[in-house]
Amino acid sequence: MNVPWLSVPGETRPESAAGTLAVCFAPTGAHGSTFANWRGRLPEDTALALITPPGRGTRVDEEPVTDMTAYADAVAAEIRALRGGRRLVLIGVSLGALLAYETCCRLLDSGVPVARLCAVAGQCPGDFHGDGGDVTVEDARAFAAGTGLTDPELLADPEFEEVLLPPVIADLQLAAGYDGSRSPVPHVELRAVWATQDPHVPEVTVRRWIDWTRGECTLLSVEGGHYAHQENPAAVISACLDGLPGARPSRRSVLGAGATAVAGAVLGLGAMPATAPRASAAAPTAAAAPTAAAAPTAAAAPTAAGGTSFEGDPTDPVGLAVAMIRQNTSNPGDGAHTQPFAQMLQGIFRAAGVGTEIVPTPKEGNVHFFARVPGSGAARKNPLVLLGHSDVVPAIGDKWTTDPFAGDIKDGKLYGRGSLDMKGVNAAFVAALLRHVREGATFDRDIVFWSDCDEEQGPYGVRWFLTEHPGRVEAGAVITEGGWVLNQRDGRTPMIAALTCNDKRSLLLRLETSSYATHTSKPFTGQAVIRLGEVLDQLGQWRAHIRPNALSRQYFAELAEATTDPSLAEALREMLDARTEQQRDRAGEAVVRLSETPELHNAMLRTTLAFTSAQSGYYPSIVPGTATAEFRAAFLPGADDPGRIVAELRSLIGNRAALTVVGNPGESEQQALDRLRGYLAVPDSGYDTDVFRAWQTAVRRTHPGVRATACQFEAVTSAVPFREQNVPVYGMYPFTVNRDMLKRMHGTDEHIGVEALRQGTETVYQLLAGLRTES
Repeated sequence: MNVPWLSVPGETRPESAAGTLAVCFAPTGAHGSTFANWRGRLPEDTALALITPPGRGTRVDEEPVTDMTAYADAVAAEIRALRGGRRLVLIGVSLGALLAYETCCRLLDSGVPVARLCAVAGQCPGDFHGDGGDVTVEDARAFAAGTGLTDPELLADPEFEEVLLPPVIADLQLAAGYDGSRSPVPHVELRAVWATQDPHVPEVTVRRWIDWTRGECTLLSVEGGHYAHQENPAAVISACLDGLPGARPSRRSVLGAGATAVAGAVLGLGAMPATAPRASAAAPTAAAAPTAAAAPTAAAAPTAAGGTSFEGDPTDPVGLAVAMIRQNTSNPGDGAHTQPFAQMLQGIFRAAGVGTEIVPTPKEGNVHFFARVPGSGAARKNPLVLLGHSDVVPAIGDKWTTDPFAGDIKDGKLYGRGSLDMKGVNAAFVAALLRHVREGATFDRDIVFWSDCDEEQGPYGVRWFLTEHPGRVEAGAVITEGGWVLNQRDGRTPMIAALTCNDKRSLLLRLETSSYATHTSKPFTGQAVIRLGEVLDQLGQWRAHIRPNALSRQYFAELAEATTDPSLAEALREMLDARTEQQRDRAGEAVVRLSETPELHNAMLRTTLAFTSAQSGYYPSIVPGTATAEFRAAFLPGADDPGRIVAELRSLIGNRAALTVVGNPGESEQQALDRLRGYLAVPDSGYDTDVFRAWQTAVRRTHPGVRATACQFEAVTSAVPFREQNVPVYGMYPFTVNRDMLKRMHGTDEHIGVEALRQGTETVYQLLAGLRTES
């Protein structure tokens, strides 16, 4: 007999049903009846579809399904038959979150729309690697007792155990064989929900769901433990079903039912919600969110002031920067949704009478923005491009003390994601340029403001644009992000300003340690996770030799003259005059130690390693057999050879871990290294240009007595495609910064000084003034 997997209690004619169909995927060892107390609590137009797969519930005597593909294929097929004209919401609890995810992918692939995917108290696909091995009765028994699936005393009853454990074993086997890394990332609205008293799937684990949709992802918390869907059903129902487009509201709002929106945790690649509930002081999250008075919106979405219109003075860089920050242009890795940001810029420039263009990319909502102020005269030079980027890195993971997308100003500092990198610079570019336009200025060349959409990550950035649209931007020179203005040790007196003329380049490396997987009751020496920690600690202690290239040497020679700290000046001169590697290393370490910005200056002197991720484990009762970590090695042009550094690191760690080079898809290690060598061989941008000289003059006007020098940038920008075409590219953050500001770049509580932003904008204004024609 062909027994259906899905049932909709009380429904007789699914083909004529309307409203919402909520398909519920049960946690490990359970089946549809685990959602029994949801009936009567749902919105009026919502039907509940329950899943009973073979080997579970009333089908316990059937052969269980232990393959994720077979499971998801079967459920997707039945959903297509039951759906009718209803909107679909897939809700998965614990293991059910993975089942819902895989089913969602199959539905979308077959053209069936999914209104929302909800993962409740579940790990994301990336936590599973398909190498879990066989699952034993002891594993199932430990899981059932450890997660509170049933009373431990009942497990002592052999007859009860015979009924309970086979479904648990089947589900654990299903999870152990699942390799989530092969799963596609769908475009679907996703809600990830964690329970505040859940010891098995904490907030940090649930947050990883953000990487598993190309649509909007909202993180929510509810009171309860791992089985909060039973303990606190109203809150979980509201978290999953409230706010569906076109649906009737549920009987309780999200907050009224006890669900708490997580501050700053939505990355919207589609349309952002205009408003979102604020975290309630009466229902704090497990992570101790800010109080209600300071809590940011769930979506970190632009407020009314952050729409596509700008009502302030476009020559005020602070007001512009606030408006830009309020546009959430987070880039999750495959490109940002920048169209609203571009539309705001378009309105600003058009109001000033400046021509604009928005150029779409193949990704929806991912656009480049251009504004062009035409030059005058018959002998016009090729344009100067002021190159910014609209996208910012996400404000997720580590906690902020302010809303990262509110643009708050406190104690003379402007806080927000992108305030430093690089919406503050964008604001300075726009405000300075439009001040000239307001004054009726003419330039000896076109001035083009370009806001790139995919600088942080993504395939459709500057290189893509220059390849797909050759000749659209015939740049004579480019100014983008780069060098810094630093103060003396007193923290108030400007000391040195730098304009960067080349970038570092990085190589992604992956470590993997291995042992064998086993039950947590049998730990052993040499576990993969411990080995990984030991190797990471050793790599963390490694230091490359001090090898300043020509740009770094020029900068540090100027710094030796600029600093008022005699000890730093002495160490700098000793490093630059060193005749042996040992002398240079010793003096260079002293420079780093004495610097007020040691991380910055260290990166300008040597190859560095930055550790970005570590991953292992896929089940609470399994000691994993492998553990991995990724890190980036960043190289100075003209210094260390990447192949030699990789060989040195392999020699250092020996056979305790495998070290691999992560190149582009289909690329061998040698090809990846050669590609990097090509980037490192791109020549520095020259200093003997009118743009470089205009910058030096501008610095003298805005920072009298401060040395203005060429410099090596410690990171990478969008400059390389231009430099490959022999177009000079210069980088600057025109405002003064300190160590705390630099450390918060891409980090929490990113900020810049308000007055520093105004002074930096004046520097950009004076630079452009050097390119004006005689009136």
